Amino acid sequence: MKLTRVLKRESPLLVAREAIWRAQRAWNKKRTLGRLDRPGHITFRAIPYYKPDLEGVNEHSRALIITYADKIRSGRYPFLGYGTAELGLRPRWNLDFVSGATWPGQRLEIRNCIRYDGSDVKVPYELSRLQFLPVLGKAHVLTGNDAYRLAAQDLLSHWIDSNPAPLGVNWTVAMEAALRAMSICFLLDLLSPFRKNEQAWLARITRSLAQHLLYIEANLEFSHFLTSNHYLSDLVGLYCLSLFLDGEGVAQRRSEYRRRIEIEIMRQVYNDGGDYEASTGYQVLVTQLLTTTLLLMRSEGVTPKPAFVERLRMMFRFLNTVASPFGELPHVGDCDDGRTELLVDDLEQMILHPVRERNSLRVPRLLGLGQRLFDEGAGDGDDAAWYGLTDITRVPYAGPKVNRRSASPVEVLPKSGIAVLRHRSAELLFFAIPNGILGKGSHTHNDKLSFVLRVAGKEVLCDSGTGCYTRDITTRNHFRSTAAHNTLLIDDTEQNRIDQSPLGLFVLGNEASVSAIETAREASGPFLRASHTGYRSLGVTHTRTIRIVDMEPAFVIEDKIEGVGVHTFELNLQLAPNYLAEIAEEDNGISCRIFGGQQVQLKITGPASSRASLRPSGVSSTYGTTVPSERVCYRGSATLPTRIMTRISWMDGNGPASFGAESTKDINLRDTVAERL
Repeated sequence: MKLTRVLKRESPLLVAREAIWRAQRAWNKKRTLGRLDRPGHITFRAIPYYKPDLEGVNEHSRALIITYADKIRSGRYPFLGYGTAELGLRPRWNLDFVSGATWPGQRLEIRNCIRYDGSDVKVPYELSRLQFLPVLGKAHVLTGNDAYRLAAQDLLSHWIDSNPAPLGVNWTVAMEAALRAMSICFLLDLLSPFRKNEQAWLARITRSLAQHLLYIEANLEFSHFLTSNHYLSDLVGLYCLSLFLDGEGVAQRRSEYRRRIEIEIMRQVYNDGGDYEASTGYQVLVTQLLTTTLLLMRSEGVTPKPAFVERLRMMFRFLNTVASPFGELPHVGDCDDGRTELLVDDLEQMILHPVRERNSLRVPRLLGLGQRLFDEGAGDGDDAAWYGLTDITRVPYAGPKVNRRSASPVEVLPKSGIAVLRHRSAELLFFAIPNGILGKGSHTHNDKLSFVLRVAGKEVLCDSGTGCYTRDITTRNHFRSTAAHNTLLIDDTEQNRIDQSPLGLFVLGNEASVSAIETAREASGPFLRASHTGYRSLGVTHTRTIRIVDMEPAFVIEDKIEGVGVHTFELNLQLAPNYLAEIAEEDNGISCRIFGGQQVQLKITGPASSRASLRPSGVSSTYGTTVPSERVCYRGSATLPTRIMTRISWMDGNGPASFGAESTKDINLRDTVAERL
């Protein structure tokens, strides 16, 4: 069936090229893996990736780095979504400590590692990315304490002893090897120069890095059909390795992998800065990967191509456009909390916040890194100080500069299919995002025409997030489903087909194409409009129009359902955690009061038979964790065409008169939030 779909979708020439490439890759894999035990004479090459300006690292960041490093030294490993795991100083690198499952120390393929038994291979993968090593290195630089240096060296030696190439679960995906290799290179940079008694250890680590380079080259995640963050990770890892290593053929690799990355950024990133995988989580990862590339180029003394710099600048502009004033991004599409390097943002989440309050897409320091590089936007510069980035070390650029918080009430990222409406103290983010990778992507959700509402910078109506990948099929598919997003479900039919089998966990149909977002202004204020074709098989089209009400703190959403015959509909509105709602029926619809950090009121009108209810739900703002929440479900049936009107108003500075003073009933409802959740 998969082959049939490919043959229908791709040209015969492309299929032939792919077949030849796969045959070449199989031969190259066999040839290259045979060299892992004898990788040749390779030496470590110190390059100035880090250029620490320690005066620019404030006390808060210092404390977070040292606290995190102390946890690692005591055998405690913080994870964003799983809390802190007590794994000891000799971790079992092949263990999913959540389910207790382990993987054998033999040659494995990725298909053998995903078992659909409640285990998740991403847990050992995450641990074996070794991204705690550079944090230990930074703690050593900050304090001069050799305990951090020795802990990092000991843990890395133990990993190599426990994971001989190419055996075991941690030698199954090139991307994982690439991210791990970068962590090792960054650690070596922080520990350089090496002492006389460390030369044997350094030679051993260098040999392992050479094995990583060969392994990634043998398992390159390239396809003529599509490329993704996996292939980009492979390339950035190979570029990093070729910079930190010296030996036969290594210098040629540097220019080749740099060239391929400069090609790939133009393929994977739209000209408005959006990553084409339709996911804000992967937007963060890809932005970090390409920023790492830029910093590596800087370390090499190479001037990047202007097109590369411009496209990376636009990626930061994208982040600044959709971020809240606190640096939080909405969880759109898949997010597995992937990083190239842990920033203070991540340490802060893992150390200072309980798991249920964490948000892996709160990234003010990443935005600050972009600000220091490109002089756009805002953010905290603590992490930038590790690279010696100051006001006079930015990347040369002659293009226009924009402020992070635009004064315009409407901003549109046309290729990415995202628009932002700003009105008084609220922002509404509207998503008409094309399916990822030109319809071939694996990280798309059924979120066509969904939206996120922020009031005073905080999400009130949110995206539900990701939950998990392979640990639980039902959970995975729920978070991808249309009902998990703030949009319309027609006849209980998914916008894009979801294959409920294990093989479908990273496959989504491509039925829902979206229109471009239309923007204009009416007498009452600006509006956005878009439609999608996900219900074409039903003979139905969904068009959503969102308007600003100029004279009031309010948005009005019009959902037009066009077609013939009688159809059911379901409008779902996902409340952010720690918000509750109370629904009251009215003659022409329902009213809904939302209580929590902000007060928001909804008025929904539609066909006479419609009814509203509150349903239990969940929000996942870090991979592997779901926090209980509620959603408003407005359901009914109607003869088409029909429309549903949703008016959203909020308590602004003086507040709309309809809210009035907080009643005793309001206070009692507000005080039951913790109990109900």
